[in-house]
Amino acid sequence: MEEVLSQFGLSPGTYTHHRFGSGHINNTFLVTSNFSDEKFILQKINTYVFKDPEIISENIEKASDFLKINHPDYTFIHSIKTVDDKPYALIDGAYWRLSPFIKSSQTVNIASNLLQAYEAASAFGRLTKNLHGLPLKGLRESIPGFHNLELRFMQFQEALQNGNKERIAAEQELTSFYLGQEHWVQYYNDILKDEKYPKRLVHHDTKINNVLLNKDTGKALAVCDLDTLMPGIVISDLGDMIRTYTSVESEESVDFENVKVRLDYIKALFEGFLSQTGPLLTDSEKKSLFFAGPFLIYMQGLRFLTDYFNDDVYYPVKYTEHNLNRARNQAVLLEDYLKKENEIKRLIEEALR
Repeated sequence: MEEVLSQFGLSPGTYTHHRFGSGHINNTFLVTSNFSDEKFILQKINTYVFKDPEIISENIEKASDFLKINHPDYTFIHSIKTVDDKPYALIDGAYWRLSPFIKSSQTVNIASNLLQAYEAASAFGRLTKNLHGLPLKGLRESIPGFHNLELRFMQFQEALQNGNKERIAAEQELTSFYLGQEHWVQYYNDILKDEKYPKRLVHHDTKINNVLLNKDTGKALAVCDLDTLMPGIVISDLGDMIRTYTSVESEESVDFENVKVRLDYIKALFEGFLSQTGPLLTDSEKKSLFFAGPFLIYMQGLRFLTDYFNDDVYYPVKYTEHNLNRARNQAVLLEDYLKKENEIKRLIEEALR
């Protein structure tokens, strides 16, 4: 660790470090000075998930350069350069990134009140708004196909053909449910064909613990974990918020009776997000806002069930039916969201005014 810190100009022996946060992808550490209140966030990039970490650095640098010119007062968590003026340190094949620690900040893992939902959604909306106008040429996907619903459906079909036959045979009802929702794939493909539906630089991973909140006021300070900042469509960010902020129970819950969409949280997050992005969205984007929920809920459920049929090769599991129950959870959430379609569309229309 001392070798890593020295790459960023931090003197060995003058800083301590410990594991930090609740993320499951990268290894994250809080680095603290022994002689001042100076703190940093250090991350070792997971190269199994991010095959080419240089793409992450390129996307963040281009976004940072754009924001410095167009929105100089916006708090964007940039990477601190190494002593060799690089955005990361490469040591024994491992990529390390250092960034500032935002004072008075905290993260939460669950949206436990409406202010948190509103502030987090507003923070992601502000990021989208401030990056509006950034040329996407030269920006690449750090995880190719990450939110490609057609790809995820194809992977599901492949799992049905080549996966664990015993598991597949036992889950015909759930399989039929996910196959019966295939029309969302066509809706997604129609969006991609719509010339008036723009690609934007969006976050793609808008869980609430990727927003830094002021520990005293609850107000959003900044968006963090920018590894998936890459070209995409606006409903990726909205959909992930709907999927993770609005349910009474998390995706890990097997209390399926309580897996329900909370309309007051729907209202808060749409108001927060659209307070920032409403004026810049095209008519095509506005028409698709309701679809953000099915888009991400359905896609994530597909991914969980695909992994279960493939013997749990992607998502870490704690018990045999873990991925299966996650897929059941998302199916219940999707059904509840669709039952409340009229109410949700009304709240979206109100938030757009």
